[in-house]
Amino acid sequence: MYAYPIEVLAETYVSKLGGFTEEIGKRELGINEQALYSNTSIIVGETEARIRILDERNPPFFLRKSFRIVGLPSSLSPNGEVVLPEGLREKFERYVGRDVVINTVESFRIDGDYFNVIKALKKMDKRFK
Repeated sequence: MYAYPIEVLAETYVSKLGGFTEEIGKRELGINEQALYSNTSIIVGETEARIRILDERNPPFFLRKSFRIVGLPSSLSPNGEVVLPEGLREKFERYVGRDVVINTVESFRIDGDYFNVIKALKKMDKRFK
């Protein structure tokens, strides 16, 4: 069994930021592949996630960048820690070892179809004018 990721809400997980690697693309987030299969319902290579560092000021959900979750070997993510692309080292290096919230709700619930989301936002906008 792997320590991370831990499901805290439906399709929302907590893990630790384990480090950085050049083995993944700039819009990918890596986690031990076996930990993903054991602890989550994440579909490797398909599920998109938005992350936030716990106890930090983060941009609003829809302004955060989305990452495709990919599986990593245990040498890069031994306990299921999150590994980010090397290009994000400067921005996130101070958070290594800290808790990271991995939100995949949008990937499973919206699944790329934003029509209803946009429709609801427009309806709300008209109501407040």
